[in-house]
Order: sequence, then C-alpha cells, then structure tokens
Amino acid sequence: MQCKGLRFSLLSMCIGLVLVWGTSMSYATKSVSSSEVSRRQLLMKTKNNADNMRSFCSGMYKCLDIKYEACTETDLKPWPKIEYDNEFCGPYKEIVKRGFSTDIKAPMMMDVFMRLGRQYRAIYESEGTLPLEVNEITFLFDNMPFTADLINAYLKSDYTLEYNSLNRRYFSGSNGHGLSGDFYWALQDSAGAKPMLRNMFFGFGYAQILKWSLKGTAIAYLDMDLVAPRKLKYKLTAVVFPSNSVLNSIMQLRVFKSVVNSKIDDVVNDIKKAASMYYGGNRKPLKENAKLQTPENKRHIAEFDKVVAGGSWKLGDAERIDRSKIELSQPKPVVRPAEPREKTTEPAEFKANTFIKKDLENE
Repeated sequence: MQCKGLRFSLLSMCIGLVLVWGTSMSYATKSVSSSEVSRRQLLMKTKNNADNMRSFCSGMYKCLDIKYEACTETDLKPWPKIEYDNEFCGPYKEIVKRGFSTDIKAPMMMDVFMRLGRQYRAIYESEGTLPLEVNEITFLFDNMPFTADLINAYLKSDYTLEYNSLNRRYFSGSNGHGLSGDFYWALQDSAGAKPMLRNMFFGFGYAQILKWSLKGTAIAYLDMDLVAPRKLKYKLTAVVFPSNSVLNSIMQLRVFKSVVNSKIDDVVNDIKKAASMYYGGNRKPLKENAKLQTPENKRHIAEFDKVVAGGSWKLGDAERIDRSKIELSQPKPVVRPAEPREKTTEPAEFKANTFIKKDLENE
C-alpha cells in the first residue's frame, strides 16, 4: 500500500513539475534587444506617433509577452481603459497561431499589431455557403480582375478588383456603390495547413453606410470548408479599428452592425447569382460582354471552364503562367560560336605574380 502511495506521489510530483515547467515556458517573456530592433526603426514604423508606439509596445508585451528593449517605460505602460484579458488578446494569439510573423521585418507586421493594441475595436461576423468547389474558388481568388469582370458580365454590376503587386498579395477592390479598399493578403493558409481555405487580410477601407461616410483599418479572417459537392461553408470575421470613441460607439450599434452584415450579404448573393447563371449554362454574357473579349479574359474563361469540369488549380498558378508567358515573349540571346585564338605562352614572371596575388587574397 505504501509502495502504491509512493508511486502515486512521485507521479503527481512529475505531472505537477511538467505543468509548472510548461506554464513557465508558455509565458516566459521574450526580450528583443535594441541591436535587433532599434528605437529608430520603431519610430519610423509608427510614424513617430507616441500613441502608435504605446499601442504596439504595450500590446506586444501584455498579450504576447514580447518586450522590445527599444520601448521606453512609457511605451510599455498599458492603456488604462483596456483589460488585457483573453477577449482583448484573442486576436493577437489567433493571428500568430495562424502563422502571421512577429518579425518586425515581415510585411505589414507593425501596422497590424499597432492597431491591435488600440483601445477601440468592433467585431463583425458573417456566415453562409457558396456554390463553389475548392479548385473553383482558388481560381477566382487567383484571378481577381477576371472574377470581377465575370460577375459584372452576368449582373451588369460595377465590381472592380485589381492587383497592386506582382505576387498578387496586394490588391484594391470596390463594389461600385459605397464599399472600397486597399488590402494585403497576409495569410493564404493556417500555418501551412488548408491552403486557400484559411485566409487573413489586412487593409484600409472606405464605406458609405446610412448617413455616415467612414474610413478605417481592419483585419479579416475568411475560413472556408467544403461540406458537400459544390458547397463551401464560409465564415468571415472582421476586426475593425475605429479611430475615436464616437466612431466606436456608432460601430457598436446593433443597427449599424446589421447594415454592415447586409452589405456583406449583398456581395455574397451577387456571387451566388452569377455562379447560378454560369452553371445553368448561360454563356451569352461571356460572348457579348466587351471586357470578356480581351485575349487575356478569353484565356481565363477557357481555364475556368477546365477547372469547373474537374481540373486542378492551386494558388500561384496564375502568377506562374504569367511569368512563363513573359519569359517566352522575350527574345532569346544569340550565342555566337567561339572564334579560334592563337595559343600564347605566358612568361614565367607573369605566372609567378599571379600566384602571389592569389596567395595574398587567401590570407
């Protein structure tokens, strides 16, 4: 009996030790030295704004236990009206879990975390389904300008989508009546899992909602899963950052959130309508719409038809095709045959000097 009790006590101690050690490891503060990240770098990234600096430094320290030596005590001081609890720190941990980098050199890193550290935020959620397969939604995201042209052709709408970088991670968009923005496609999977089905965006948006003309920044997650043939379940979560208390109060109103969700639903419904007409065999808009008659869009229509018929498409395929077309269009360099040369004998003095020079270079 004593032996069993002793074994149980030892086991309990081991479990307790592992739990304590694991807890201390999970919450151990990571210190980032000034040699890694200087104060000058932080000031440049925060545009020399004291509130931005405090939001970044205090938020990273309180929510992720990352302390920058370049941050002063004032910078690290928590905002008085913020409770740095699981609810507030949740988005910090969520984007890190998804794979968003905490390296200050990563694209938009400080822009994202600086805003997460601010006092005001409003969260919007929208859920539903889309009549698309994974390969189909992947193709449409990989060819955004064509996607906008396709919807416009079927619905006579005014959507625009344009890439602002060669890697297609930066883009601009508008629904043609009240919603527009510039965005960075920060994540296209969740830490390497589920490509195209776990997305994170960060951007600057403009909206005309009821009597208010608003602009601001937001982080959005778009999660999708195929639950049946040609039935994608999606959930869109947007974390919006109002610039002041008045805007924050407005954006927390139930009626305001309802209008925002209705605008999101309008976009989703337009996608559903266009998809239904396309899958229903209506090819007339594809032949008559002027924008779809360009060589590029004709190629996209043929590619999309193949994907809908069961073909594969992965994110990045569009960029690879464009690059290969550019390479093929460039003239190949003319290689001339080497001309015969008379063999010369180098003097011994020249050879000696050459060896000396090499020896000096190797020292």
